[in-house]
Amino acid sequence: MDVLNLTEDALEAKCVEWRRWFHEHPEVSTEEKKTSEKIFTILKDLGLDPVRGTDHYGVAATLKGGKPGPMVALRADIDALSVKEATGLPYASQNPGVMHACGHDIHITTLLETILRLLRRKEEIQGSVRILFQPSEELSPTGGARYMMKDGFLQDVKAIFGLHVWPSFVCGKIGVKAGAMMAGSDRIKVVIKGKTAHAGHPQEGIDAIMAAADFLQQISHIVSRRISPLATATINIGTIRGGSRYNVVPDEVTLEGTIRTLDEENRKRIPEFIQDILDGLKKSASVDCEFNYYYGYPVLDNWSVPAQLVRDTARKVLGDEGLVSQVVPDLTAEDFGFYLQEIPGAFLWLGCGTEGEPIHGLHDARMCPNENALVVGSKLMSQVVIDALAALEQGADFSKRE
Repeated sequence: MDVLNLTEDALEAKCVEWRRWFHEHPEVSTEEKKTSEKIFTILKDLGLDPVRGTDHYGVAATLKGGKPGPMVALRADIDALSVKEATGLPYASQNPGVMHACGHDIHITTLLETILRLLRRKEEIQGSVRILFQPSEELSPTGGARYMMKDGFLQDVKAIFGLHVWPSFVCGKIGVKAGAMMAGSDRIKVVIKGKTAHAGHPQEGIDAIMAAADFLQQISHIVSRRISPLATATINIGTIRGGSRYNVVPDEVTLEGTIRTLDEENRKRIPEFIQDILDGLKKSASVDCEFNYYYGYPVLDNWSVPAQLVRDTARKVLGDEGLVSQVVPDLTAEDFGFYLQEIPGAFLWLGCGTEGEPIHGLHDARMCPNENALVVGSKLMSQVVIDALAALEQGADFSKRE
């Protein structure tokens, strides 16, 4: 592809074409074979030398600038969700029951368009860019970020940047802040074991459902009484399974749920609180309990200097009106947080809503991002790369925390 001689209209049209292909061909976590092959082919056509992941469908490449210098990374996630699409789009999913309902098709294409823009400005780049197309972001608690890290794709990277479409922000606006921006997300499984008996002789059994009810009451007090009211946490039990018949005292109940936090200290304390409750329940209700806590994605904690750089760059590219002034952290989760535990960086929310139209949120079968977000995101991220490399070359300390 002759990138240098592409007009702006032709560049944007090509990226819309790519985006619609990805939207039509969604693949869930660990199954992103066609998506990965398409990305690999495009990168080769652009003159890059992409590398496939080890035992996963991730793809990485390095874009070298016209001047020597440090390296920064850009990441896009590539997997879709098990959602039956209900957008009615002419380019709707051709894979029944699978949809890019979280906007990863936009993420893929925004990064590809960013590469096009960087290739056109190659001589301005003081260093190089590690490009990461990451699989399995939706595969909690594992997450594909750790696959990319295990393959060494962060080697020599001094800072990393990423984005997520945000339907509640109109296209043309972005949100970013230093510190916690998205939640740590963990899962729990509790099995309460009692003793079965005839419902007419309940004294001969140990009712696991009644014990589960006590457990539910007590864990609701963790957030209201064990966690500071100035902190943020949620505990949600999403499934309860127990009992075999209406006239039998149930001997076992299984509860599963998720815990969301915005700081790692409370994230570590909550399982201790739950264990205390279960230890007490064993004594008060004479039940046995099994408790499994599955640590998932960490708190997505933006580093202060990279976050401020994104804000400053956004003002240059989008104007003051392009920045959402008050960004409130969200309790959805993102495995980009794993990268930020290793190296400095920042993650931003890219507006993809359309003024006056209904907002269909992430994971909604009707979610339909405004495709102009591709232009906004790529122009911003290409400038973020150039500004970040220049700042690093001039000695900026990205490792500062607030």
